[in-house]
Amino acid sequence: MTGKVTYLSIDKLKQPVSVDLRRVILTKYSQLLRDGIVREPIVIEGDTRVVLRGFELLEALKLLSAEIVPVVQVDPSKVKVKPITLKDVLVAGVRGPKLTYGSFEVHVDEDIPSIEVGLSELDGWRKYYGGKLRVYNDTLELLYKDWPTPLVKLRSLSYGGRNVWAKLEGVNPYSNSVKDRIGWSMIMAAIEEREIGDVLYEATSTNTGIAITAIANMLGKKTKLFIPQTIQRVSDIFLKVLGADVVRMPISLTVEAIGDVDSKAKIEGATHLNQFENDSNFKVHLKYTARELDEQLMSIGLKPNYIIGGLGTSGHMSAISIYFKSKYGETVEIVGVQPAPNEIIPGIRRIETGMKWIHWAEFDRIVDVSLKEAVEGAITIARREGLLIGLSSGAVVSAFNKIAKDEGIYILIFPDTGYKYAEQFEKYLSNQL
Repeated sequence: MTGKVTYLSIDKLKQPVSVDLRRVILTKYSQLLRDGIVREPIVIEGDTRVVLRGFELLEALKLLSAEIVPVVQVDPSKVKVKPITLKDVLVAGVRGPKLTYGSFEVHVDEDIPSIEVGLSELDGWRKYYGGKLRVYNDTLELLYKDWPTPLVKLRSLSYGGRNVWAKLEGVNPYSNSVKDRIGWSMIMAAIEEREIGDVLYEATSTNTGIAITAIANMLGKKTKLFIPQTIQRVSDIFLKVLGADVVRMPISLTVEAIGDVDSKAKIEGATHLNQFENDSNFKVHLKYTARELDEQLMSIGLKPNYIIGGLGTSGHMSAISIYFKSKYGETVEIVGVQPAPNEIIPGIRRIETGMKWIHWAEFDRIVDVSLKEAVEGAITIARREGLLIGLSSGAVVSAFNKIAKDEGIYILIFPDTGYKYAEQFEKYLSNQL
């Protein structure tokens, strides 16, 4: 049926172009989240369901977990494409490779109706994430079908008008960290784009490497991981138990290995996922982590005043910032946490070492934390709340203590558990004797 608005499953639509993620965020995602209204249908060719207009809208709706989308099917005879042909666009959508965004223009000689559809009417979130009996067909489902990760009140830090909550990313099953999300997202995207080889290379400080190796094992792939010499020795054991080939690099920060790893991967015909540049890192947090947190808070009638989290690749905190700033504006402050100068805290690093997505987002302040303060923060939570959290989580606790007021809703993002950091805890405790 041409010319009329109908609704199709979002998975049925075929995207013929590569859309710049930052453009999507700036033009559509934030606007939809702020207004909650879809005002235009996506224009598609009816037989193939290839998108002809609304490329950015489609990507934004994917990130907002839409299950169905409004579409208008148009008569191919009324479509003109320049400087390529309609057939070129349809082939790109059905078989690929995708075309460069902005490399062609589509003119439709039909009136496209305007609409006003609530975003909630298209939402598939609760269908998949509302109430679970925790039965899984495989361990990949154990990851993504077990989201949201828990949000728990920290009573030892809450009193009077101050409520403090922690989002526990350490419950993810492979690396016991937030990095399971990006490992899954990057690998699934590489499979979808047909860009995955038999061997996956990655520079990692531990958690991303564990996540990638675990998932690669299920897919019959191998991994070769490059880790800094400064990382705890137990990481080698965990990674080798999983079957990874581990290479220690004479560097202090994981990011310093990117160029070398990329060159080696190209020479040796491997796939370098590159968590520091791969937009699948950022997208998984925009689509899931941030949305989960908002849904959890709404379920108990809360709006956050402060969200505090560590900066590593900057993926999860940049996504959280864009989501919550788009929806709630300046009523929520986003606080990033980085190591103090000349300090090394596993999992986080200083902004000046180079981060991609942080420059897309708004942070109200950045707090410096020393390794000693991070360890003490982790120990405080262990002894008051019974949770053994990791050092980047301990850094978040320390940053909270530095900025906390007597009033407000504070959300602390705890990226992982503390079991990998026995060496750092042992050193700190021995120095206290």
